[in-house]
Amino acid sequence: MIARSSRCLAGVLGLMLVLAQVCYAARWQAVGTSNNGGLGLAYLDLDSVHQEEGYRIAVFLTIYSAAVPNAHSIRLDRITQETAFDCSRREFALRSTVGYFEGREVGLSADKGDWKERFRVVPQDVFSQRALDVACNSPVAPQPEAMPAAADAPASVRLPGPGERSPPVEQGH
Repeated sequence: MIARSSRCLAGVLGLMLVLAQVCYAARWQAVGTSNNGGLGLAYLDLDSVHQEEGYRIAVFLTIYSAAVPNAHSIRLDRITQETAFDCSRREFALRSTVGYFEGREVGLSADKGDWKERFRVVPQDVFSQRALDVACNSPVAPQPEAMPAAADAPASVRLPGPGERSPPVEQGH
């Protein structure tokens, strides 16, 4: 009897663990209109926020109102940028960029060496200060980050872009 109830309990716990992974969804926080002439609306993946070697790391997703070409004339309708912040010095460094078009990855940033050597002061504009505030003041997410469901992945997540009805930007994190 005890062995049977233990197997049943183990089965229920295993099922709960599987369902918890299946139900995982990325949590996207609207940051605001990006600094590219209002062509993109940026979000921060709250589930990506973590500390690494004293830096705050976060992934931003920018959704464009229409496809735009990158420096290599590849059409993109969204990009993700993994960004490192030195919150106390109010500096940032871009770690990587991934470009997407119609749900497919179409480009990656080239490895330019040690990202820790490329820190710059965060610009004083509203968008940049908001991105710093959200990244540095959001709670650190449990790591490693779970793989998002396909519908929540950066290439395909359905979020409002510029000119669409967008969620309100939360103030004061």
